[in-house]
Amino acid sequence: MVDKSRKYWYGDCADDIDEFLKEYIEIPDIDIKSVICRSCGSEALLLRIDSNEGAIQVKCPKCGEKKILLDCEEIWEDANPRLRKCAVCKMSKEHNVKVGFIRRENGDAKWVYIGSRCTGCGVLASYLDWRIDYGPTDEMEKNI
Repeated sequence: MVDKSRKYWYGDCADDIDEFLKEYIEIPDIDIKSVICRSCGSEALLLRIDSNEGAIQVKCPKCGEKKILLDCEEIWEDANPRLRKCAVCKMSKEHNVKVGFIRRENGDAKWVYIGSRCTGCGVLASYLDWRIDYGPTDEMEKNI
């Protein structure tokens, strides 16, 4: 359940990211996908983000598996990603992560939003979003 009574929104679980993203971008039919570690199934991940380049990598703190998400592999060498610590509790580095897609009429993604929930304090955030100017986007979307 999302707590909206404070300055920042807080969630009890990863599924609360869905409600947060829908209200944050004001588009209720956003297509939301979970990001989990493909090696061990963990939902708590470390985020390395370059907001200027629009690049994101997740790393599983349990097994060490790393993954550059979506189409960020193309720009990763030029990126300057930094480990994202929770901006509110300033302690936790682990986040639940989901990707939201705004779609074109043909079904391709036209905009991507990265939603997260700090596993330490539960604060909900969207640290990164970008426009997709190409199609088809099927391959990019599989890379989560």
